[in-house]
Amino acid sequence: MNLTRALDVAFPEIPVRVVARRPPLLHPGLVFKEQVIGGEAMVRALVPGGDCVFNFTPQSWQIIRLCNGKRSDAEIAEEFARETGQRISVDDVRSLVEELEASDFWYKSEQEKNILLMQKSAEERRHLLRHKQRKWGDLGMLTFPAFNPDRFLTWLHERIRFMFTGWFTLITLTAFGFMTGIYFTHWSQFVHDTFQFYNFTDKSGWDVALFWGLTLILSAIHESAHGVVCKHYAGKVTSMGFALVYLTPAFYTDTTEGMILGTTFQRIMITVAGIWSEMIVCAIATPLWWGTAPGTAIHELAYTVILITGVGVILINWNPLIKLDGYHIVCDLFGIVDLKEHSTAYASAWVKKNIWRLPVEVPFVPQRRRVGFFAYAVVSGLYSYTVLFVLAQFVGNVFRNFNPEWSFVPEVATALLIFRTRLRTLYDFMKFLYLDKKDRIQAWFTPRNFWAQAAAALLLFFAPVWRDSIDGRFVLEPQKRAVLRAAVPGRVEAVFVEEGQTIAQGATLALLRNLPLQSRLAHSEADYTTAQAQYNSSLARLAPTGDAQHERERLNQQRLELALETARLEVKSPIAGVVMTPRLNDRVASYVKAGTELAEIADLSTLRARIFVSEYDMYRYRNGFSARVAVDGMFGKHAARLAGVAPVSSEIEPGLIDLTKYAGLAPPKFYAMDLLVDNADGRLRSGLRGTGRLYGPRRSLAEFAWESASNFLGRKLW
Repeated sequence: MNLTRALDVAFPEIPVRVVARRPPLLHPGLVFKEQVIGGEAMVRALVPGGDCVFNFTPQSWQIIRLCNGKRSDAEIAEEFARETGQRISVDDVRSLVEELEASDFWYKSEQEKNILLMQKSAEERRHLLRHKQRKWGDLGMLTFPAFNPDRFLTWLHERIRFMFTGWFTLITLTAFGFMTGIYFTHWSQFVHDTFQFYNFTDKSGWDVALFWGLTLILSAIHESAHGVVCKHYAGKVTSMGFALVYLTPAFYTDTTEGMILGTTFQRIMITVAGIWSEMIVCAIATPLWWGTAPGTAIHELAYTVILITGVGVILINWNPLIKLDGYHIVCDLFGIVDLKEHSTAYASAWVKKNIWRLPVEVPFVPQRRRVGFFAYAVVSGLYSYTVLFVLAQFVGNVFRNFNPEWSFVPEVATALLIFRTRLRTLYDFMKFLYLDKKDRIQAWFTPRNFWAQAAAALLLFFAPVWRDSIDGRFVLEPQKRAVLRAAVPGRVEAVFVEEGQTIAQGATLALLRNLPLQSRLAHSEADYTTAQAQYNSSLARLAPTGDAQHERERLNQQRLELALETARLEVKSPIAGVVMTPRLNDRVASYVKAGTELAEIADLSTLRARIFVSEYDMYRYRNGFSARVAVDGMFGKHAARLAGVAPVSSEIEPGLIDLTKYAGLAPPKFYAMDLLVDNADGRLRSGLRGTGRLYGPRRSLAEFAWESASNFLGRKLW
């Protein structure tokens, strides 16, 4: 029989009193050091086996160090007064001891831990279990059982000690400079390929396996670098294990002891070590990629390493908005402990007190830091939620490759798993807000007000006040345009217009020269003149004129055709508009063949916006819809009129929408609708992109809800 359990049943009060009366005892292996944080002297302490760093004022630490497991609260207060000359009450000592007791700061034997666990009520144990399981709701960091790497890191440190020398640092910086030069010359390619690499919308099993394998290797190097530098500064590393950072495989290393014992510079170096090691790997891979032939295995492998260690490090590890290396560097530079937690707590409490008027206490923050704390809390919060949202989409993209129709189920499930702790926090806040405002709400919600609000809600739900609309992306293009081509071959003699010039209908744009053609025209006109003279002579002599007349008509027809062909050497615009072709003068003195495009003229007084509406939205279109367009980068909307609807569906023009969201699915068909936009003021330009919207009749929220539900059931369950 368990003796502790038997005593607990027979004498439930005895263990409580025994443990409560036992004097506090500092852990024999406690790691601590006095440091300056935020301009104030603090003592940082770490309990072995714990994951929490304690920060004490010098006065509190003076009291804590007197706790040797033998002195009572009164004796501690008396000894403190004897050593410092300052008096402190027994209640203050007891309060400090009990506060640290709640944080598991004091040393306890295994028997004492068992007794304390038995003292906890069932509700407290359930709360601890929920707290333990809650880590699985935060997919930002999932940790798994670890091992003690201290001996391995000691061995590794002895063999790579040369990396801490000045000459190796100089070589490394030179390699970084060469790598940066290659980065800048290929920056657009790296950014585009990094997005495609991390998108995971079209990846084979080999691609996923290669990504995870390389990430594991590089993560091991990254975390080992943290541990080696911590060992270099005489800190112990007691824990290293496997983790998932936003579902990305990684390792983690506990360098807390180095962070406590090290100076500010040493702490920053411990943090930078991981990024530095990955940049060294990247500096080796970049010349390999740059100097090897495309298509070779080493070229492709080196490029994959660059995408993981190069742009990935810049965008992720250096980012101070998430709790990775960049965040810890910022905390050490500014001397702020737990910046994210403190800023979030301050911003949350400030909003609760000043916006919602709740009875909460705002944590003290120095005046000079309040704006920065509030701004950081908002920006980092938005960034974190964005990352979590993208993570849910990432899961959806992966499952679309297996079951496109039902991939939304794991996507929604992942979103609920990710945000469940946030939803629980929101629920607790709403509950607190309701309890605080309960009396005022109940006093305001009289039966008369209740029925009035219910009637207003029903009216808002069923009243047709919301415009039905259909939208689609477009690229502005002229309604009328003319492409001028060389009707006959020739040499460009002169160009009379330039790009952007407004011209009238019939204006001459260019003049060609074709000597053989012009010579034939001259000979033809001379032959015609001779034939005309012979015909006139026959008439004067009353001789037969049949042959002379026939020859004259043949030569006249030939002359007219050559004259018409020669007239085409003068290129004229059939419409009034603006010259769209750049660098027309470059054509001067060049020879062009028949059919060669010379210039494009566009009438920009009226532009056409061809929007592409998904086939899933076409059922909502009715005659009489009004239209407006919004051009990207321009304020306001422009009125438009619907000119026509394509009778059949077609594929959307490339570049209007991101088709990667349909990865694993056949992209839907689209119906083209032409909207005409008046551009009399000339503000709009051809090629601008934007969104066009067709507005239909007004409908109620009830209609929209019923339509969405019926469409979902019809598409998914039919």
